[in-house]
Amino acid sequence: MAPEMNPSDKLNPQLFRYPPSQKPELLNPLVLAYVGDAVYEMFIRQYVISMPNQRPNHLHRAATRYVSAKGQSKALQALMPLLTEEETGIVKRGRNAKSGSTAKNADVLEYRHSTAFEALIGYLYYKQAYERLNYIMEASLEPEKIAALTASESEAGTASNQPGGTDTGTGRIQSDVSGEPEAAGADPEAPSDAHKL
Repeated sequence: MAPEMNPSDKLNPQLFRYPPSQKPELLNPLVLAYVGDAVYEMFIRQYVISMPNQRPNHLHRAATRYVSAKGQSKALQALMPLLTEEETGIVKRGRNAKSGSTAKNADVLEYRHSTAFEALIGYLYYKQAYERLNYIMEASLEPEKIAALTASESEAGTASNQPGGTDTGTGRIQSDVSGEPEAAGADPEAPSDAHKL
């Protein structure tokens, strides 16, 4: 069981000192994905180290569940209903960016959605939207809960809240995304519905 993050435990903007050469909106989405990959990898490594089982092989397997193309694609799909219009635009730019590399352990669609997710993380990081960045990364830890919550809110007619970090819809989701590990029987390799994005 990972300790829950306090609101005062924010990302330290002094950790990385070199700002980009352009405004984040003007950066190539693959550049945003490049830095987003590093930011998310560091977040996930800190998350798995906060758990009790710290054997190196276990840490690697636990981290891979989140930082793999499949894991990031699944997280992005669950997060899509919660994104602002601006964030959705960044995701689309990231998804449509032409990368010179190919996926090793994922299909093309998962790889593109993973790139889109990383571009969003990089964008929020360079925008210095640390509260929103932290919210998105925390929510990505349990995409199943986010998907179930947004589905139940849609059915109840309460999904009209736009996420921005301070509305009650975001607060409800944050309280449901506690960082608790999945149930023992859950299959992290189960196929995702990323193609619906």
